[in-house]
Amino acid sequence: MKKVTKESVKRYDFAKKVKRIGLPLFLLTVIVAKAGLRGRKFTVIKNNTEGLKPPYLLLGTHLSFFDLNTLVLALYPHRINYVCALDAIRDHGEWLMRRLGVIGKRKFVADVRLLKNMKYSVDKLPDCVMAMYPEAKFSLDGTTSFIPSTMGKLAKFLDVPVVIANMHGNYLSQPQWNTEHKFDRTKDRPPLVTEITQLFTREQVRALDKDYIQSKIEEALQYDEFRWQKENNIVLNNPFRASNLNKLLYKCAHCGTEGQMTGEGVTLKCGACGKTWEMTELGELRALSGETEYSHIPDWFDFQQACVAEEVRSGKYYFEDEVRVDTLPGATKFYSHGKGRLIHDVNGFRLECTAYGEPTVVEWKGYEIDGVHIEYDYKRRGDVLDISTYNESYWVYPSKRDVITKISLATDEIFKYHCEQRQR
Repeated sequence: MKKVTKESVKRYDFAKKVKRIGLPLFLLTVIVAKAGLRGRKFTVIKNNTEGLKPPYLLLGTHLSFFDLNTLVLALYPHRINYVCALDAIRDHGEWLMRRLGVIGKRKFVADVRLLKNMKYSVDKLPDCVMAMYPEAKFSLDGTTSFIPSTMGKLAKFLDVPVVIANMHGNYLSQPQWNTEHKFDRTKDRPPLVTEITQLFTREQVRALDKDYIQSKIEEALQYDEFRWQKENNIVLNNPFRASNLNKLLYKCAHCGTEGQMTGEGVTLKCGACGKTWEMTELGELRALSGETEYSHIPDWFDFQQACVAEEVRSGKYYFEDEVRVDTLPGATKFYSHGKGRLIHDVNGFRLECTAYGEPTVVEWKGYEIDGVHIEYDYKRRGDVLDISTYNESYWVYPSKRDVITKISLATDEIFKYHCEQRQR
């Protein structure tokens, strides 16, 4: 068998020009999207869109795998060019994804080739929408995550109208921490709502300051799915609605112990102090005895984030673990490289492993990486971090239980910390 080396593996050509999706394939995607929402109540709300035609920049909230189906139907009959992560291209095949109008990228890696392809799309494929998800990852707790500070600058660069797609119900149908027991398979399935709003016309994009455009984009992309559920009295009687909730809420709100939470059925329990909470049919938490520290799940998540922020700023944050290491150099296959060691602290990430038969050390400085992609039980192989360089994606599986949410929060906080230090 031929030895696999860094030089021999097939890598993805990010510079290759994006294609316009052909009419037959476009109509097929519409049929597939409709099939994916079969039996679901789906509503499209449009604001300030009279006369809106491509090309325009579409910025969407990123909630679950339902996003693509709802977006295709909400924007019909407009065709779409998507910014898409490399692992999704690998899952569906590069040949097909390129013909679907996909522009590939590695998550949380700045790449001028992406900008060139986006500009090519709006200039040379004028009947296509240029769509992307600024958060670059599925929402963990059903609220808005980090929005890059470059969205206003991107809008000015593309020189097209800016449109927002704020989607509701997608997260409740399939929260990332509970994809095993999909809420959409139960009798009480949440309704789906996609709100399309033209935020700026092309003339406004040209006339307004990029910082003002940035602030309005951030404001328009705010959401809270659990609050939306309660406000609309959406009852979800899924008997497994709290299963794996420990992956999201890893720190006990009562005793502060980490990694001892267990989510099963409709309850979340701490293995250290024994306190138990029930997740209600309206998506709230209720302590079975004593005080309910946080009834709103995003508030518990914010508590964890505040704890991580304090650890980062006090210099106490440190993570080290033995990990399994895979790489995804292109859009064809993963390569397994056995065990390695991952270190994460205020300085950033350090991965020590053997890759393609060579001892390898990769470092990501804390001020260079503004987020990290995580997947819970990815393809039933375990919780994983996807940390990329310009030419390589490292998929790192920790040995420790329920740690990737904290690493994700810490990555965000470390980046904020370095930004604050630079401003000072």
